[in-house]
Amino acid sequence: MQAFFIGTNSKYIHTALGIRYVAEYCREQGLLSVHRLEVTVNEPVLSVLTRITEQIEQVGVANDEPILIGLEVHIWNRRFVLELGELLRKVLPDCFLMLGGPEVMFRSAETFAAVPFVDFIVCGEGEEVVAAFLQRVAQFERTETQGTESPAVVKQVAKQNISQWKELIPEGIAYRDESGRLAVPDATLTVADLDKLPFPYPDLAEVVAQHKIVYYEASRGCPFHCSYCLSGISHSVRRRSLPLVLADMDRFMQAGVALVKFVDRTYNLDETYYLPIMQYLASANTKTTFHFEIKADILSPAAVSFLQTVPKGRFQLEIGVQSTDADVLQAIGRKDDWGRLKDTVAALLKSGNMHIHMDLIAGLPLQDMKSFAQSFNDVYGLRPHALQLGFLKILSGTEMERVSDRHGLIYMAQPPYEILATKYLSYKEIRFLKILEEVFDLTANSGRFPFTLAYLSEQEGRGSTFSFFRKLTEWYRQKEMAGIGHNALETAQMLFTYVEEQQPELLFQVRELLRLDVLRYLPNFKPEWLQWRTAVNYEKVSAFWKDEKRVRNYIPDYVFKNWRDLHRKYALEEFLFNPWTGEKDSVFVLVNYEEMCLTRIKTNANI
Repeated sequence: MQAFFIGTNSKYIHTALGIRYVAEYCREQGLLSVHRLEVTVNEPVLSVLTRITEQIEQVGVANDEPILIGLEVHIWNRRFVLELGELLRKVLPDCFLMLGGPEVMFRSAETFAAVPFVDFIVCGEGEEVVAAFLQRVAQFERTETQGTESPAVVKQVAKQNISQWKELIPEGIAYRDESGRLAVPDATLTVADLDKLPFPYPDLAEVVAQHKIVYYEASRGCPFHCSYCLSGISHSVRRRSLPLVLADMDRFMQAGVALVKFVDRTYNLDETYYLPIMQYLASANTKTTFHFEIKADILSPAAVSFLQTVPKGRFQLEIGVQSTDADVLQAIGRKDDWGRLKDTVAALLKSGNMHIHMDLIAGLPLQDMKSFAQSFNDVYGLRPHALQLGFLKILSGTEMERVSDRHGLIYMAQPPYEILATKYLSYKEIRFLKILEEVFDLTANSGRFPFTLAYLSEQEGRGSTFSFFRKLTEWYRQKEMAGIGHNALETAQMLFTYVEEQQPELLFQVRELLRLDVLRYLPNFKPEWLQWRTAVNYEKVSAFWKDEKRVRNYIPDYVFKNWRDLHRKYALEEFLFNPWTGEKDSVFVLVNYEEMCLTRIKTNANI
């Protein structure tokens, strides 16, 4: 049997870690007729079908040799993968189709009912059970084809009476026998010893050359019981041994991987395990960045102190908050200490050496608009580099699905299973929050308008940042801007127009602050409505740049070469409103684009 495992990513830059583990583990077990292909949901499905069938032809599969095609199903690719599977069944009617992944492993009976073309479903972690299946099939092939010239008998036996294959199918794989009855495992299986798993990137040089993100697991399982999550269903937390993890990290760093994302559900469960990994990575001579999902309220003071010393840009932290409302947290089975989490994140942000991303979820049980607004203000008040506003997804097999009626949860029956309304938030309110998410991503999460948004939040929100974004979103909705996409330049214009129409008394201050944001983050954008001061101060600014001794007070290694080089690296602009004092005052600001930093030159017009 020739086996082809297809990983379907959401973007080209992603890598299919699950498929990679399965394929490499099978090869390590001596199963050499195993092949892997990665595609994306953004490709036309017929193009993907062509790539798969061409790969099968290139491998040189004999006309009568059995073929197994394995497809991994996630929330983001379910529709695409099932459409692809249906097409594969039509053009390769004799192949065996196997599904695996979180979208099917907990719902095999439902999947068989909805997907008639599937033969097998892997119920759990697939490496060991898929390898065992292929090994048994290989042995069966050797036995059945003894004395014959063709392995066609294998396909014939299997298709005519799958019950004869029962001994070949390990516990952990669901199937439908010839009478249509389902054989479903009693429980999902896990890999007990992660040290058995091979390094999943034999093509690492190619991955690096294609600028792809590398995903990695140091551990599996989760001890927590968040009611919306599938990870906690298997409470058994298993870890790959430290020497193997560090050896894998060495491979990534030596290959020049740009970004390694640890997909451990809660990376920092055991300080004796996670901290040595981080210390090793922090001390390495590398440009690789490492991303971790952590629970910030369980970081020890020692761990926080260490993280504050890590080289800038070496680590990224993703911190799931979901809600700061104690009643909501209790309703979803989540135990967080918001006070400790807040202090920890504030300390980490103060050090300024790592990107920190935080998450909130809208549509949770007991969460009304007031509760969500408070959580938003609490988390935004910390000023993380990114705040993701997510929406509750009701996944099959979770506790949230079982209590959905109790909380009046109305949600999509198909992926992404997203919440539409609850007892506590109407559809209209959730619809509004979806638009607010769009506005927030364009403005705050872009990172391009910090001075403008800080001022507007204070002036319009009057202590509630959510209040400001609510007003901005309502205006944005009324202008019919939602859902059509806006680039950074259009977003800058949108903020200016909003203030011009809704808060004209703030227009002078906002124009100055927006010009500062644009100068720093959109240096080639020079609209007249921002009233640039370049022409007014041309002679003063030119004299400043020619005075190398003076400029070195701000840029130590500065040497004037030519104006083109200077304008590419630096900018100097006068502002008539001082963002640091909040007063109308002349201040010259120097932007160093190489280091992406601002320097105040003078608080008066004489430079």
